[in-house]
Amino acid sequence: MKGLIVRWTVLVALGAGDALLPSPWRLFAVGATVLYLIEWTALRHRVTTIRIVRLRRHRLANQLQLVGGWLQLGAVGKAEEALETLMKAEMQQSQWFRRMPSHWSYLFLRWDAASEERGVTIHWEGLDSLLPTYRMAWMLERRMAQAMRIAETAIWVQFRSQGFSIRVNEQRHPLPREWIVVDEGMQTDWPRGRTPASGGTANRM
Repeated sequence: MKGLIVRWTVLVALGAGDALLPSPWRLFAVGATVLYLIEWTALRHRVTTIRIVRLRRHRLANQLQLVGGWLQLGAVGKAEEALETLMKAEMQQSQWFRRMPSHWSYLFLRWDAASEERGVTIHWEGLDSLLPTYRMAWMLERRMAQAMRIAETAIWVQFRSQGFSIRVNEQRHPLPREWIVVDEGMQTDWPRGRTPASGGTANRM
């Protein structure tokens, strides 16, 4: 918190310099402000990356500990099931890096970490048909932020070649913008007008 206050203080001081300094120095102040914002953004991404790595290592360690525990108890079948579940999850996550731009891979990792912290499971479906674009990533960021605030247990994300659907089991009123009520809960589609991914009946509120 203290570091955040210091960074905002520096940013306000640079902004004041942009407005109050005479012309020869104003350009320097503007350049310093831009460089400071770039560094601030890079620092935020570094902090997020460290959090992602820490969470993934913690989760992997827990899963391997579970496998080891079953083996110590002599329950080889249970250990094999746990290991198979782990391998399936890792193979699915490998799709986040296959043919994906780096900002999309980072997006998947960040939302995976956020869901881990909240105890929400995200089911990513249709990744093989995804044609990632910057605009789609921006829209997915907005809708996933809404879904994360609503969901209590799980989020289903169904990708199409140039769009996606997000569904949660919970319902909330008033209905968030761009969301509809379906048989299984709530859903949002981008672009609009797509068939609900759950196959249920959509009811606009």
